[in-house]
Amino acid sequence: MNDIDEIRKRMEKRKGMHHPQLTDHHFLKLYNAMIKCMVVLLVGVAVCAYVKVSPNGEYIKDYVLNDLHFTELTKWINHQLLSFQKGDQSATVSSQVSYTNIKDNYYTNQSNEVLNFDKGRVIYVGKQDILGQYVTVLLENNIEVTYGQLTDVFVSAYDQVDAATILGTYKDKVMIVFTQGEKEIDYSTFEELIS
Repeated sequence: MNDIDEIRKRMEKRKGMHHPQLTDHHFLKLYNAMIKCMVVLLVGVAVCAYVKVSPNGEYIKDYVLNDLHFTELTKWINHQLLSFQKGDQSATVSSQVSYTNIKDNYYTNQSNEVLNFDKGRVIYVGKQDILGQYVTVLLENNIEVTYGQLTDVFVSAYDQVDAATILGTYKDKVMIVFTQGEKEIDYSTFEELIS
């Protein structure tokens, strides 16, 4: 038996084995899926570039990424995609938020979540030497509440927040500073003002 006979035997053996092949149909489905992904990626990059570069990029920030439009979009998605869920699944949740004073402006609660006291708007998100990572919320009664020493922040500047909205997390204690006008007030005075 020479080498040519050996090669012929191997070839016939391989022909007998079934290997999946990439047909035109499979290729077309794969090609279409990749094109769709690339178009979505291109639109996303174009929007991000427009917001970053355009001096008048406020249109996208104010109109497309607006809280009102975002709410309408989520309502539509819930109605279209989650309408199969039947029955009343609403539950009443207590929105009373309270913290226990540890010392000075340091507080704790039953979890490591930083909960907002009342309805308002986030006016600052940043990092400082004394406060560490912090979030400042201007409540509807014009009291500013600054939450400092956060490990994670879940909100952005200009977000509308409700009572009991999770703003972030803290490790051992959270620093909370209450300001009315230019004057700092204590926690008990704050509680009287919001009740």
